[in-house]
Amino acid sequence: MSILVTGGAGYIGSHMVHELADAGTHVVVLDNLSTGFDWAVAKSVPLIVGDTGDQILVDQIIQDHKVDCIIHFAASIVVPDSVRDPLGYYRNNTVNSRALIESAIKHDVRQFIFSSTAAVYGDPAQVPITEDAPAAPVSPYGWSKLMTEIMLRGAGMAHDLRYVILRYFNVAGADPRCRTGQSTKNATHLIKVAVEVALGLRAKLDIYGVDYPTPDGTCIRDYIHVTDLVRAHSDALRYLRGGGASLTLMVTVSRCVR
Repeated sequence: MSILVTGGAGYIGSHMVHELADAGTHVVVLDNLSTGFDWAVAKSVPLIVGDTGDQILVDQIIQDHKVDCIIHFAASIVVPDSVRDPLGYYRNNTVNSRALIESAIKHDVRQFIFSSTAAVYGDPAQVPITEDAPAAPVSPYGWSKLMTEIMLRGAGMAHDLRYVILRYFNVAGADPRCRTGQSTKNATHLIKVAVEVALGLRAKLDIYGVDYPTPDGTCIRDYIHVTDLVRAHSDALRYLRGGGASLTLMVTVSRCVR
């Protein structure tokens, strides 16, 4: 049996694949390489280039590799882009996820881990946020992820599909062994942008907002290290493998960056 990691050539997904491969787990990656890189995938792991919405391809992967669990990372993730192209985000993040879930059910895949986002909470009334805070996205990106969560819950109840949904904030850092990292071209992640400015690869670092309730009026954002996030997904996998019931969880923040 093996695990299908969608988006496994991307930033977080490639770290997940290395974690699984290091543990001796059989893994297969599906990625369209729109933002990922083939070199980021662990050398021992097969990479299949394609879309999660291609059900014929996904069906074949599940059958050929005897997939019994799916870890779903593949998604478009830039919030401003989702505002400019909402239908593109709903297609890639929601419609393709629906197709993936359907293929999982069709082939008796009973374990599903969904990499969601804290963007489903929108602008929360209280912080820190807990899992039971009301979902109220303020962007098509957040809505596209929440809709996938809703579909997964419905499918789980109707078809005995057990899942873990993980919601988290901003991700930073890289593999301690330097095998992969945040390599996305024109990435909007603050830490990558700051490093590129320091290296002279960008002319400046733009800071937005001067009216936050902080000493200097600038925003404080929560970050989690990518290896910590991957461990959370690994914990979710062990939980499901052990017979755990479906859960929706907030991944705790490792550290804050001003």
